[in-house]
Amino acid sequence: MLKYLGEPTITFAEFPDEISLIFNISNCPGTCKQCSEPELRADVGELLTKEALDEKIRSHPGITLVGLMGGDNDHQAVEELAHYVHEKHHLRVGMYSGFSFLDINLLNCLDYYKIGEFRPFIGDESTWKDQTAGPIVLPVSNQVMFKRVGDKWINITDKFRKHKINNWKSTIL
Repeated sequence: MLKYLGEPTITFAEFPDEISLIFNISNCPGTCKQCSEPELRADVGELLTKEALDEKIRSHPGITLVGLMGGDNDHQAVEELAHYVHEKHHLRVGMYSGFSFLDINLLNCLDYYKIGEFRPFIGDESTWKDQTAGPIVLPVSNQVMFKRVGDKWINITDKFRKHKINNWKSTIL
């Protein structure tokens, strides 16, 4: 069972080259330090049912993807909803996971799959380049985005790193 918190939003940045309807999934099992949305750890929000998806998709014409920001608490529900979105709405589906591994069952139903918990930088700024941390836009991030192309999965993390970042501190604060 998946629940989402708040109204879904439209973004152009979370999944490259897509117009995404984003659902923030609650009941996150993750324990990321400095979590950007700690309220999503609680079991709160509305049930993400097929009917709720139908309503939200109908009210946002022009989207190309349904994005689940989370869902690690119930991968089977993610799989079922992804198949439903593909079959009924002919839209792509992406997921942001805080896990550091790919769930092989989700590879059969997702079109985009980002993995990796958010890791904050530790210590002095001079040591950051030697750490595996920060958001996906940084070359030292542990987060990775994959896209399904046909029956293969490719790493598209570099699509998030189009612009050189001169000031890391302003990027992560």
